[in-house]
Amino acid sequence: MSRNTELGAVQLKTILMFLLLGVAGYVCAKVFPPYFANSQLKDKMWEEARFAEANERTAEQLRENIYREAQNLEIPLDRRAIQVETDSHGTRIRADYSVVVDLYYYQLHWDFHTTSAR
Repeated sequence: MSRNTELGAVQLKTILMFLLLGVAGYVCAKVFPPYFANSQLKDKMWEEARFAEANERTAEQLRENIYREAQNLEIPLDRRAIQVETDSHGTRIRADYSVVVDLYYYQLHWDFHTTSAR
């Protein structure tokens, strides 16, 4: 019985696979937090828009609540970027912001356009 490799030797494929898994894990760890924070903000916007009339909130109060939630989630959202529209069909909230994700060698500029629309 002849063996092509010695016991304990690491093949190049194994090293490359671990390297690839490490890079993928690093990218996921950097990209997931902004995505999850945007999801949380979208939920808050939907909740505020849905109950705005029942809670008798003005557009400025809604804007302030959304801004406060963005600050809690560490989202770089400017207060002026939050648009609140109220009409006979209900309340719609929109927020546009951009996040820069530092991937060590590459800066990913990620634009979010979050709305409370169903």
